[in-house]
Formats: sequence, structure tokens, C-alpha cells
Amino acid sequence: MKFLCPRHRDLFSSLSLGEKNDLWLLWMEHAITFSEAPDPDPDKMIAVTGSAFDLACLARIHHPDSMQVELTLAAILVCRALRDKGESSAADRVLFRALDSLQSTESWGGSPSGQCSTDECLEVLLDTRRQPGFFAEYLNWPSFPFTTPVAGSALAVH
Repeated sequence: MKFLCPRHRDLFSSLSLGEKNDLWLLWMEHAITFSEAPDPDPDKMIAVTGSAFDLACLARIHHPDSMQVELTLAAILVCRALRDKGESSAADRVLFRALDSLQSTESWGGSPSGQCSTDECLEVLLDTRRQPGFFAEYLNWPSFPFTTPVAGSALAVH
């Protein structure tokens, strides 16, 4: 499942890594605004978090050792929003795409600034109990936007 149209994918692929990070952050700021609204709109949440997810996947094509945390954060949000909307198969497709993107490069031990390793990002995606803590560590949001854990589909990852 892709959220950005081919035209925008082409446009955003030419951005520098810094510009991609800035755009990712802007979309995630929109996501927090949508999640805190008195009457949250799941379609808007899916659109912005899905776009942020696509952008992180796109960045990893050209910079495979970057944006694993951003990809993980966006994947968690878009998967949860899709599941809450009753679109479990779409959420599974996003999850598999995130896992594929993270596994497509050699695992590395993290950065000196303390970013988590690719392996840790993979573990967080597969263990929903760790996701609120991951958000608290890497995203300066007042709270995790989903209060009740959603049981994921049974996945066998080898």
C-alpha cells in the first residue's frame, strides 16, 4: 500500500535527506493535530502518517542507513489508524512493507546520538507493547495517540 502518488514520489525523491526529514516532521505535526482534535478524522490521520511513512521508505532507498526511527514511528501510527478503521489487511500490508524496508539493509548499531538500531525498530514494530515507550523516547508528543493496544494479526517473520 502506497500513500504518495507517483508524481509526488518523483518530486520528493529529489529532495535532500534534510528536506525529507523536515517534510516528515511537518506531516507528523499534522498527525498530532488530527489525533488531538475533539472529533478525530481517521482518514486525515491515515493520509498524513501514510505520506510520512512513504517518505521515510523513499529516503531509505537512497540513504539506507537513515530514517529507520521515522519509518517505524510513521508505520506504527498508520497501522494503528488503519486497524482502528477496520482495515486490518491494509495495516498488514503497511507493516510488511515497513519490515521489508528495514530488513533491506544491513543492521547497524545505532548512531552516536543514541538513535536505535534497525533491529530494535524491527522489534518495536512486531511488539505493540513496546510502541508507547518508543513514542515517548523518540517523538515529543504529549501522549501516545492510541490508548488501548490493538492485537496485531498473527505474523510469522523468519
